[in-house]
Amino acid sequence: MEEEAQLASGFNPPEQHRLWRDVLLPRSVIPLYWFYKTALLPSFLLGKKPRVIESVAIESGKVGWTHVYYEELEGAAGDFFGPDHVIRQVIDRDISYFPQFRAHQRHQNPSLLIIDVRTPTQSWRAALLETFRMTHLLLRQGITPLVVLTDAYYRRHRWQAAVLTAYRGSVVTFSAKEIVQKIFPHDRIAGALFMPISKKRLNWLKEQKSQRTKTTPIPKITFIGSMYSPREEFLDLVKTRLANEGIDLEINGDKAGTSNDRYWAKLLDADIILTTTLQGPQRSYMDWVWVRQAVFRYSETLAAGTALVAGPVDGGYTYFDKFRDFLEYQSVDDCVDALLQLARDPELLEAVSSQGHKTVSGYVNTGRFWRDVLTQNSLPPKPMSAE
Repeated sequence: MEEEAQLASGFNPPEQHRLWRDVLLPRSVIPLYWFYKTALLPSFLLGKKPRVIESVAIESGKVGWTHVYYEELEGAAGDFFGPDHVIRQVIDRDISYFPQFRAHQRHQNPSLLIIDVRTPTQSWRAALLETFRMTHLLLRQGITPLVVLTDAYYRRHRWQAAVLTAYRGSVVTFSAKEIVQKIFPHDRIAGALFMPISKKRLNWLKEQKSQRTKTTPIPKITFIGSMYSPREEFLDLVKTRLANEGIDLEINGDKAGTSNDRYWAKLLDADIILTTTLQGPQRSYMDWVWVRQAVFRYSETLAAGTALVAGPVDGGYTYFDKFRDFLEYQSVDDCVDALLQLARDPELLEAVSSQGHKTVSGYVNTGRFWRDVLTQNSLPPKPMSAE
């Protein structure tokens, strides 16, 4: 009962802070970063100056390129920089990482390289040398890195992102900059950013949504995402309370195994998408798990023209209005109330879904994601030919 009361009143609160785990350990990456930045100073001084963006390379593993995120990132980059300026770099995880990384950069020599820190070798032992070699190579060739830090509270990933951008480039994250900056060595952070959507995908979603036919008067409410504590307990409570009102909550807890087409189909088929911004339970390699971050479902749901009910992003999320573009909740009670409001008021449902779609469409059509990354984080401008 105590756990249920906690979830219902305001779930996943900060635990009592401990000096080592919550103050010192999260900041342990900072002195290590400065050690590496000092060691990389000769590479910076002797390396080439960063170039105006003439080519953009996006790196990911073979599996990564099958995911919605990379599909849309590549498409949105093509919209903004021009498709002829975007290069795909594919990493084979069955082969050593760094030789592939080095070969790609030496052969393609992009002006801007987009790296997700989940792609390099996933161990501290390898990262200590590999990250140094990667950064050295980028500095010597004058390549500007743009590092995607999906989870800013994963300690090793946070350190790798900081070292790769030690002298130039920036980091994209889905947590608020004001919070991440407290445990991050430099301030070239863009966050909390939304997931980029391509114009091609946006137009396809609009066409598919217009062909959708309503089969039942009861709105369909769907959750899509991985299941873990405390998210699972939270959704169980919401599902039970909705069932008492005669409404079902469909939970698709296997997003990783869902094909892109099926995933978009589920977003389109739903009347309301419910998502949470909760992190998982405390783990040895994670810091500040109580911080709630933006999730991909914000952009994806609104792009699909479906109404969204979502948890808050700690530190604020300036791109979407929580009263017009979607409905925000703080607790189980708030969440159930928001879902019932939309389910019982067709005009409100239509207004929220339409406004959310309008807002994200504006961002897509004006290249807002890339403009914010480039102008706010001292990255070289794109070439005039890509305007």
